[in-house]
Amino acid sequence: MNTQKSFALSASVAAACLIFASCTASGNTAGTDVTVSETTAAVSETTAGTAASETDTSETAASETDAKPIADRAGNPIELPDNAEKIISLNPAATQTLIDLGLADKIVAVDEYSMTYADSLAKDIPVYSMYEPDQESIIALDADIVFTSGMVYAGGDNPYINVVNAGVCVADIPSSASIAEIQNDIRFIGECTGTEDEAEKIVLDMQNKVDSIKAIGETIPEDKKKTVMFWLSVPGDDYPTVYSIGKGTFLDEMINDIGAVNAGGTEEGWPAFSEEAAIALDPDIILHSVSYIPDVKAEITSRKGWENVKAVKNGEIYYVDENTSNRPNAHITDAMTEMAKLIYPDEYASLESTAE
Repeated sequence: MNTQKSFALSASVAAACLIFASCTASGNTAGTDVTVSETTAAVSETTAGTAASETDTSETAASETDAKPIADRAGNPIELPDNAEKIISLNPAATQTLIDLGLADKIVAVDEYSMTYADSLAKDIPVYSMYEPDQESIIALDADIVFTSGMVYAGGDNPYINVVNAGVCVADIPSSASIAEIQNDIRFIGECTGTEDEAEKIVLDMQNKVDSIKAIGETIPEDKKKTVMFWLSVPGDDYPTVYSIGKGTFLDEMINDIGAVNAGGTEEGWPAFSEEAAIALDPDIILHSVSYIPDVKAEITSRKGWENVKAVKNGEIYYVDENTSNRPNAHITDAMTEMAKLIYPDEYASLESTAE
């Protein structure tokens, strides 16, 4: 494998790890694992200020509803600004959500991966490394809030500690593992930026699209269900490993809702299969989000041992847009639609594509 290809593979795997980091990777201020339901409960409890009281008055209920969150999505306590006029997003999924909410003009800096959406951002916007941010420069921008990704805390250190100590609100959003959690991420960003109504509209539209796909998926008979393996990497001579998806991930949920079976669903999270183990799974269809190889189908069909895999024999190897499939925000429904049409073209023939 040449140097350029090796680098591309490393970058792809690193990006996959970034996108799919779970809450357990977040080693920031809170220092604990907090589920979505626990975080929501903690926020409501703290906001109400009367967790020990059994009295449920309308006044208390209103205060819980109207108050902004005082913990981020990782469970860290945060103090939100009254107005979020200057926003830094060092989380590409959050960046796209902010754009969806109509807040592009308030974004004053982003991470390098968020430059996917450069056309929607200010020209010459400052761009920072997600893993090694220039904290002094970030502080100098005097932002009201900074959105970060849970992956950057995986090493146990907080790369934004100086920003936090400077009094800037830093809100961490670890990569969510389910569609419902992603919807809560969208709501959280809306609550942080005063765009709650717009966020709820996005969530509702997202849910309607999921429900439409799921309704068709439920009609697929058990004996007609196809086995699908979703790849985040392609095996090679130097790296004979397939990074894939297991249960407890939003992509696994999407495959199941479509009416298919995830070939890697016996494993948890984001498993790495040896080439031999991947071949043994013998999927009907291989979906992938790999862009560092120009022709993945040709790469696989040329490798010894894959010629008898059903997906290879039938030419059922398809690319799914890496941004919509890998970034946990409302646009996963674009990937879900694309996947549904690839897996069951006849059943989903009437389903309109949602991708722009």
